[in-house]
Amino acid sequence: MLNSDFVKEAYRGILGREPESQEAIDSHIRRHATVSGLLSTLVHSLEFKKMENPKARNDAVMAALSEAYWSKPGAIEFDVSEEAMRRLVSRIRDQWTVLGETEPHWSVLTNDQYRSDKLDEETIADFYESGEHSARLIDLFEQRTGVSARHGVCLELGCGVGRVTEPLAKRFDRVIGVDISPGNLKLCKERMAKVGIHNVETQVVGGIEDFDSLPDFDFFYSIIVLQHNSPPIQKAILRSLLGKVKRGGGALFQIPTEMPGYSFEVEPYLATAAPTMEVHGLPKSVVLDEIRRAGLHLVDVMPDSWTNILGSYTFYAVKPE
Repeated sequence: MLNSDFVKEAYRGILGREPESQEAIDSHIRRHATVSGLLSTLVHSLEFKKMENPKARNDAVMAALSEAYWSKPGAIEFDVSEEAMRRLVSRIRDQWTVLGETEPHWSVLTNDQYRSDKLDEETIADFYESGEHSARLIDLFEQRTGVSARHGVCLELGCGVGRVTEPLAKRFDRVIGVDISPGNLKLCKERMAKVGIHNVETQVVGGIEDFDSLPDFDFFYSIIVLQHNSPPIQKAILRSLLGKVKRGGGALFQIPTEMPGYSFEVEPYLATAAPTMEVHGLPKSVVLDEIRRAGLHLVDVMPDSWTNILGSYTFYAVKPE
C-alpha cells in the first residue's frame, strides 16, 4: 500500500522535486490503490512530458531505475488457502464482468478514446489494428533468439474482445481464447465472425479449476492480462497453464515482477473496496520457478513498457522436444 515516504521518493525519482504539499501526497494515497498507479500517473503527467531536455528525462528514468534496483522487496503473499483463493477469484470475476459489460474496449487498452461513449468505426478499426503490434512480439522474440516454438494450438489468456486474437489466428493453426468476462468473449466471437476467422474458439474461465480442465496446447500467449490479478491468482494461473504446454511448444507472456514499495497481504486486500481496475506483480523468482517446474527453458526475458513503469517483464520460454 502507498505511504507518504514512497510518494515523496516517487516525486524525487520521476519529477526531480518534492511534492507540492501534504495535501497532494494524501490525494495520491487516496486515489491510487497500487504503487504502479501512482508511478503511471507521474510518468504520464504534463510536467514529466515537458521535460524535453534529454538529460533531464534520462536522469528521471535512471532515478526510477535506481529506486527499483536498490529497493527492498516487499512482503508478497502468493500461497493461500482454497477459501481465500475463491474470494480472490470472486472479486476479480466481479470486476471484469462489469468491465466487459460497460467498457469492454477501454478495459483492454486504457485510453480514453476507447471509452464506450467515444467509440466510432474509425476508433474501433484503430483498436483492432493495434493487435498486430502485440502479436508481432512472437516474431521478434523468435528472430532475436533464433529459437522457435511449434505454431499449432495457441492458448491466449485474456483474449478480451479479440484485439490480439485476430493476428494470432494468422500465426497458429488454432487459437483458444479464454477470458473471465462473458461480455468480452461475446464481442470476441462477433469480431471473429465479422472478419471471417474460423480457427478460433473461446471459453469463459470463472475459476482456477477451469484452467485445469483446458486441453494441452503448443503455445501460451498473454500480454497485459496477468497484472490485473492478485499474486496468488497469477501464480496459480502460471502453474496450470505453463504445465499444459506440449513438448516443442513455447510461451510468451508479460507480468510485473518488481514494483518498488509494492506488497500484498490477502486479508487486508480483501478488506478494501475493489477499484475499477488494479495492477499487481509476482516476484521474478516465483515466475522463474514456475517456468522451470513446467519443464520449459527460459530463452529470453526483456524489460517492457506495458505498464508504463519499471518492473514489468516479458518472458519467452520453450519446451524441448
